[in-house]
Amino acid sequence: MRAVLLTGDLVVASRVEGAAARAGIALETTSTVEQAVAICGLRHVPLVLVDLSTPAFRPSELMERLASHSSERPTVVAFGPHVHEALLSAAREADCDEVVSRGEFFARLDAIVARAVKKDDSSAGN
Repeated sequence: MRAVLLTGDLVVASRVEGAAARAGIALETTSTVEQAVAICGLRHVPLVLVDLSTPAFRPSELMERLASHSSERPTVVAFGPHVHEALLSAAREADCDEVVSRGEFFARLDAIVARAVKKDDSSAGN
């Protein structure tokens, strides 16, 4: 299984890489919507993790482009600082599958990744 992380923050990337390694999945990290969509279009990617603090990022653009460029839209989990309500609201309005505060994201990171692995395994068996 493969996941994509959209972030420009090396600390975030390092923490998510650790969770991905524990779950046995490959993680590709990018800081642009274009690269994230390209990766999802080329490979089966059931999970996209989105750091809403990424500069020049619009959740609506990502969701629209994922819907039009990949055969199966991945589960999209967006996270950002709890004080940035506008960013979190924009992600909810863009129909991200899950939107959480940064603290909640890191507290539940292993569970979020494990759930995606389980969901992907069960859909592969169908």
